[in-house]
Amino acid sequence: MKGVRPSRRAVLKGVAAGLTLAACGGKESGDDTAQPDGATDPQSVSPPDPLPEAPHFALGVSAGDLAEGRGVLWTQYTGTAPLAAFVWRMAGESYIEEHGPFASTPADGGFVHVAIEGLAPGARYRYAFVELDGTTRVARSRIGRFRAPIADDATDVLTFGAIACTEKGRPATVLARAAEANLDAFLFVGDNAYCDGATSVATYRAEYLAHFGRADHVAVRASTGMYITWDDHEIKNDLNPETIDAAQLGAAFQVFFEHAPIAKIGERQIWRSARWGKTAEIFVLDCRSERKPSTILSTSPQYISPAQLAWLKAGLSASPAAFKIIINSVPITNMPSVWDTWPTDRWEAYGAQRTEVLRYIDDNAIKGVLWLSGDFHLAFISHVATSGPGATQREVLCGPGGQSPNALLSTLTAPQFSYATGTNNYTTLKLDPISRSVVIAYYDASGTLLHSESFVP
Repeated sequence: MKGVRPSRRAVLKGVAAGLTLAACGGKESGDDTAQPDGATDPQSVSPPDPLPEAPHFALGVSAGDLAEGRGVLWTQYTGTAPLAAFVWRMAGESYIEEHGPFASTPADGGFVHVAIEGLAPGARYRYAFVELDGTTRVARSRIGRFRAPIADDATDVLTFGAIACTEKGRPATVLARAAEANLDAFLFVGDNAYCDGATSVATYRAEYLAHFGRADHVAVRASTGMYITWDDHEIKNDLNPETIDAAQLGAAFQVFFEHAPIAKIGERQIWRSARWGKTAEIFVLDCRSERKPSTILSTSPQYISPAQLAWLKAGLSASPAAFKIIINSVPITNMPSVWDTWPTDRWEAYGAQRTEVLRYIDDNAIKGVLWLSGDFHLAFISHVATSGPGATQREVLCGPGGQSPNALLSTLTAPQFSYATGTNNYTTLKLDPISRSVVIAYYDASGTLLHSESFVP
């Protein structure tokens, strides 16, 4: 995952004159080759727990874009004190190494994105944003957690969580259960905020506050690292990117990036990938902003841009990971014919491009591909097609995290669909690279297991 990010020298600067990088191993902070994974005397570590939690972090904290020893820490800060981020490497519940302060200057709207590098592969970390009085730590945000991606040659069993369709008017208790699950990372597949009716930066921000500001949403984002894409509701229900007002689309992009713990790659590129050793590679797609409905009846329909499609195919071919998880937002499965009364909103309407990507995976014998999708207000495990391109590929529909069930649920039957439910849930994917099997599990708002199924994709 390549992108423009601050140099290590810039990232490690203190937030005020005379404030130096605290308790960091390796060379001194001004040296670009210094690595924050060196040994630190545990007695010099200052755990954040005793500090009071400040009231200026209504949206909590999150960590994302975790890949190749780096990541992004995020918060929104509405206070006025100087702010810095600190990171601690953990051994169980013990703080064994401290890194920081990392410069944390809020941008417009109070949004803070802090690039960090030099993470130890597979290590568990905690982090917090801290209000300062000079060099004295006065108060803090919620304490967040994340795991760094495992080493390039590692084959750890990993468990990721996933969800889609979390509307603010529905109970968010499913997210609270996910926050308790000790997951390696969490995947937000789309419709994470329902912004229908918003048209400006101010109104989009208000919708994100109403969704992301819920206690359960704050809890799950702080509980582990995250990867995120969007779907139509983050912009406008069933939007057409070719006809939507340009200013509205620009506002939707701006506010999505403001709230996502990701580094900017160009002005509007959401798609990116991150590898977790030889176990998994996560491919995050943007299946909304690049589609061209006007091309549906042409010989070259565009659901995703040629650049995104070429990137995806090249990445799938090159990946050494046992599992290639494609965060897809809207299903690619060939749905039963009753669903075709409204096909234009999904891959099937863009048949030539859909066939191209499915056939590419088949023809190149790319193993371990798992499509992970949302949008339909139900969950299912499917074969992408009953015959032809994609017949050997599998798709997992996750969520809904907070929605009413789709009325067409009963049409999803065996043998193409091995499971389907409209119950609000969060989904876990347990990935074993040695057996090459994945266990898909669905849990309801009480934490009760709804269904568990193992297969080799």
